[in-house]
Amino acid sequence: MSRPAGPVVRRAIRTSVAALAGFYGCLYGFGDSVTALYALFTVIALGALSEVTGPPDRRLRTFLAAIAAGAVLVGLGTLLAVSTWAAAAGMLVVGFVVAYAGTGGPRVVGVANGLQLLYVLPCFPPFQPDTLDQRLLGLVLGGALLVAADRWLLPPPVPRPVPDRMAVLADEVAGFAGALAGSLRVPGAAAPELAHQREVLQSSEDLRITRLARAERPLGPGRRDRSLLTTAAAVRAAADRSVALADLLTGPGATAHPRTGDLVAESAHVLSGLARTLRAGREAVPVDTAALDAALGAYDAARIPGPAVTLRAGLAAVALAEDVRLAALAVSGWSGAPRPAPADTPPMLWFLHAGPAELWGRRLGSHLTPRSVYLQNAVRLALGLAVARVVAGVFDLAHGFWVLLATLSLMRTSASADRPVLVRAFAGTLVGAVLAAGMLVLVGDHRAVYVWLLPVLMIVTFAAGPLLGVAAAQAGFTLLVAALFAQLSPPTWQLAEVRLVDVLVGGLIGALIGAAVWPRGGGGEVRRAAADALRAVADDAEALAAMLARAATPGADEPVRLHVAAGLLEHAYVQYRTEPMPRGDAGPDWLSVVLVVHRLDAYDGALRERHPALPGAPGAADPDADALREATADVARAYRSSADAIAAGHVPDRLAEECRSRFPQVPGEDDARLLDGWGWLHALCDNLARIRRALAGDAGPPVTGSPSGPEAVERRPPRA
Repeated sequence: MSRPAGPVVRRAIRTSVAALAGFYGCLYGFGDSVTALYALFTVIALGALSEVTGPPDRRLRTFLAAIAAGAVLVGLGTLLAVSTWAAAAGMLVVGFVVAYAGTGGPRVVGVANGLQLLYVLPCFPPFQPDTLDQRLLGLVLGGALLVAADRWLLPPPVPRPVPDRMAVLADEVAGFAGALAGSLRVPGAAAPELAHQREVLQSSEDLRITRLARAERPLGPGRRDRSLLTTAAAVRAAADRSVALADLLTGPGATAHPRTGDLVAESAHVLSGLARTLRAGREAVPVDTAALDAALGAYDAARIPGPAVTLRAGLAAVALAEDVRLAALAVSGWSGAPRPAPADTPPMLWFLHAGPAELWGRRLGSHLTPRSVYLQNAVRLALGLAVARVVAGVFDLAHGFWVLLATLSLMRTSASADRPVLVRAFAGTLVGAVLAAGMLVLVGDHRAVYVWLLPVLMIVTFAAGPLLGVAAAQAGFTLLVAALFAQLSPPTWQLAEVRLVDVLVGGLIGALIGAAVWPRGGGGEVRRAAADALRAVADDAEALAAMLARAATPGADEPVRLHVAAGLLEHAYVQYRTEPMPRGDAGPDWLSVVLVVHRLDAYDGALRERHPALPGAPGAADPDADALREATADVARAYRSSADAIAAGHVPDRLAEECRSRFPQVPGEDDARLLDGWGWLHALCDNLARIRRALAGDAGPPVTGSPSGPEAVERRPPRA
């Protein structure tokens, strides 16, 4: 999808003005070409190659942090330029560390390429550690000019705050839940209002976080981001539960469900309080959940066995209340309201009482696996840049800096994505080289012409890349480079030839490394991750059934693997969506699989918190509990069989109906643990059927009791 031209052009103007102010001021004002070059490339690195978004204060903090990190990288590159092998070893480490730091969220990802450039630039000869002060001065000057331009020169628009969007969504869910409560108490009495509120809720789909630009999403490892994301996920889940409950218990022939209506009404009240807290921010007071807790206890005490629809409705009502309660507790990590005491904090909200070191440690550690696309991308990029540095140094390529820049900017996450990008980039560079050679021949050494031409080329180049693609970007950058270096040394048309060779060498190195290191990229990883996640669901379902059947000891079989598998699957899917697909091929609906896995992860966590393993040894044999475990084993086998089919590249068989056919119609005893267990099994079968339909390309009718749209829910963040 094309980007709006207005913001792109304004950004190009901001970046160009800051870059040229530093370059011309240092070069022609003070006669210092080293400081001028570093001032210009700092602005290019953090202004053109980086993506810094958000409110002004957050952009300022991001720029300042990037400038500080850049100073370290410039110093390191300057010292390691002593030899090719030292510079290449440093490139291997820096390339990996900077790329892997992207696990810290979109704000880190946004400046990663720019930070790579700030090491690449000084790691080439000549080895001049005595110029380090000039290089750092240029870095600071360029950073300061970029910050000033970002704040006062055509500043980017301030995006709508995420908490405000969440508050609107919480109000809409509260309105629907309130109308649903009325319909449950008196069937049909609130039918028009319920229908209206459903339309309002559906119209608010654009408020969810998945509709935000990725750079704006609260995906960082800090407490505030985790709190916002968990709150948003819980509100979205509450919306899905309320819709599912309405589908199950309202409509023609519906009967009264006063106790369920009371529980839903209290959930609506808490959601309204949550919306007020999100708007109040730092001045908020804790959301009161006492009445909701009392209603939840009364509802649990009154539940009785019944048919499948009763089991599923009971689980949906309880899950709705618990999602709302979770959101009310989670928001305290973002707002100024006091956080709950550690003893009253659900395990899923562990981050409310964790320090920065633990928050970052868990985030970084969770991706130290070959199955993480973050680790794969970091290894791929680090190897590509290191090899490019060795090639440029061993063969003494002129302006070898451009070889690494080509590798950095052209390398993609899969071999299939590399090929078309490299072809377009080479074609664009070839056109740019021809035009640059003609410019250098015609203008010659008339420096004043280049002084006036460079601003035009810079603005056009910085705008052409985002608007027209990689071919236009490479063509414009080749002209820009020629006009730039013509002011630093006597110009010659061979400069265009050097640029063409460097781009070709750098692009080929990136393509070769991409073909050798995880060449299938996100497309291959999402399939493996989906299969592994379904196997984790199967393992966890059996462990949970043992816990509900009182056959497990406390602390046994914690669902860590399912949390990790769900997170890895989501990240693999995000990368998969950035990669090109065959023309006319939409590919499997992996998003539905991602959402199913996260939904099941959330259900599992809620059930474990509601029904922890009982202290002491496992209880005596119970026929009803044994029936639950046997049925769960059937479901687990169906999930494992589906995982095997997905891993082999096939569509799963129709297994959901087969495993459900063995379910008893009514549980044997009035036991909340077993009631929730049977409701959970029905949810497992529903979602397995949905996975099969998604991968078969058959949307079919929506699964009863689950969201009707493929992006209807957002996940709760994994606990580890």
